[in-house]
Amino acid sequence: NYLKFINLYQYPKMACASAHVQVMNGFLAKADAKDKLTGLLQYACLFLSAGEAGNLKKVQASITVARKVFRVMRPLELISPLLIQPVFTGKQPVVLEAINKLKTLCMALYFGADHLVWAQQLGLVDKKTGDKFSTLSLAGWAYGSVLAAIAEIYQISNLHVKREEGESEEAFAKRVEVAKAAMNKHCFALFSAAIQTLLAFSVKGSIKLRPRTLGLVGVISQSLGCWSLIPAYPKK
Repeated sequence: NYLKFINLYQYPKMACASAHVQVMNGFLAKADAKDKLTGLLQYACLFLSAGEAGNLKKVQASITVARKVFRVMRPLELISPLLIQPVFTGKQPVVLEAINKLKTLCMALYFGADHLVWAQQLGLVDKKTGDKFSTLSLAGWAYGSVLAAIAEIYQISNLHVKREEGESEEAFAKRVEVAKAAMNKHCFALFSAAIQTLLAFSVKGSIKLRPRTLGLVGVISQSLGCWSLIPAYPKK
């Protein structure tokens, strides 16, 4: 009976630990999650070092290069849906679909051009070419982030619920709850896109921030990215 009591006491803890492990495995199985996690470490090092020479600066540089491994297939992943379905599908409003297609192109340019920057760092491409693609890459990131924010604003502006004629109180309440959940989701995505836009334009040099401030913005941006990629906990 004593052992039975111990098992009953420990089982909820074991089940909880198992759920945490499942979620962590699901998170780390995504290449984008690994990219965001290493990005979090990269900007944390920048924040702690304040951009000054030293061991943290060296660690930051190493992590920056390590992130590129997780991005090898990102341009192809992003551009594939556009190649498969280049025309408007009609499943979304034309304006929103156009914004999303442009955003996808910008982000594909960001990752694709960054591969050429990596090639320059490896000595495969000359510095002049590498600098050109670096500018192109950062522009793609910055304007892709702006388009992501615009897409979220557009969707938030269309999240209004009107009661239909003859609709029951219960049915209307359900639609309101769905709209509230969607609003929370889009507001979080908008905040994340806004922070990413600030980060992108700061790294690009269009907005001047001190290294420590830039590191803090980067930590917030990457933390939001990590949070959005955490899978849902398994249902009990």
